[in-house]
Amino acid sequence: MNGYFITGTDTGVGKTAVTAALCALLRGRGIDAAPAKPVQTGVAPGEPGDLEHGLEVCGLTPEPDEKKLMNPCRFRLPSSPHLAAEMENTAVDVDYLEACCRELAACHEMVLVEGAGGLLVPLTRTVSTLDFAARLGLPLVIVARAGLGTINHSLLTIRAARDVGLEIACVMLNRTVPEPENEDDKKIEADNAKIISKIGEVNVAGPLPFIMGIDKEKAVSIQLCDYLSQAANITKIFPNS
Repeated sequence: MNGYFITGTDTGVGKTAVTAALCALLRGRGIDAAPAKPVQTGVAPGEPGDLEHGLEVCGLTPEPDEKKLMNPCRFRLPSSPHLAAEMENTAVDVDYLEACCRELAACHEMVLVEGAGGLLVPLTRTVSTLDFAARLGLPLVIVARAGLGTINHSLLTIRAARDVGLEIACVMLNRTVPEPENEDDKKIEADNAKIISKIGEVNVAGPLPFIMGIDKEKAVSIQLCDYLSQAANITKIFPNS
């Protein structure tokens, strides 16, 4: 497989926006990239979710069979996948998820797989998102908060990934709140990028700009894509972009 696995240090850190923007960036540069969201929770039948947002941003309208490969599992309860599946009297079939991703990858140059929550979120009572990511073997893009509290979460995620032999493409520091005006907060944000890069021995991108509604509206996610296309270190981190 060729592509990236996008994970987060927490829920609500911006994985969906980053996945959509990176996929649009790659496609804009002539690379046949496709988004995938193997497991989605908190979405009712027929309701658009993370995958639909990514498809809209990228201008893709896959056939039903291919869309099923992109998003094979979705559940109503906004919880960890293991519980959301159990509430519907079923369980996540991780072998099936892997097979869908590999079949999708066989049809595209790159696949951008968005995980559910963070790496240690359980897909079943015995299999975590980390286990699934390790089976796919794609380099990780770790989306983390830009401000206070991100160092520990980011470094723990880096350590967990490396414990199973996963390569880390980068940590993307994403602003989930407006850019700080307080000088101390600005210093914290700037130092977070430096210390995570040094201790984690990893590329760090960002802080990304705060854009209201970025994971909901097509236009604002495209703004993030435009920002990434102009960021000096993005070509270094993603040489294929």
